[in-house]
Amino acid sequence: MTAQRSRKGLSRQERRTLRRVILLFLALGLLWLLLAPGRGLLRYRNLQQRVRTLAEENQDLERRNAELQQEIERLRSDDAYLEELARKKYGLLRENESVYDFEPAKKKKKK
Repeated sequence: MTAQRSRKGLSRQERRTLRRVILLFLALGLLWLLLAPGRGLLRYRNLQQRVRTLAEENQDLERRNAELQQEIERLRSDDAYLEELARKKYGLLRENESVYDFEPAKKKKKK
């Protein structure tokens, strides 16, 4: 039987078993690539989400930076805006200007 086996190669059962073992190792290898901790597909998807989040945050920061830059330029060049801001924020007045503060009438409580 050994002489016959060497001429034909592996028996049908042995080939079937070999195929199953190879397929099992391939399946395990693919699962490892997909689910490996720290480097699999799940990690890749998490990193993609993080990149999207950081890109959105970066756009928000760039927009805010542009707004602040416009504010700085306006404060440097627009005297009327600077005066308006000083009046509103700090309550500053022009010379010979008075402020009258009228409180609304308080409602009387009914007894």
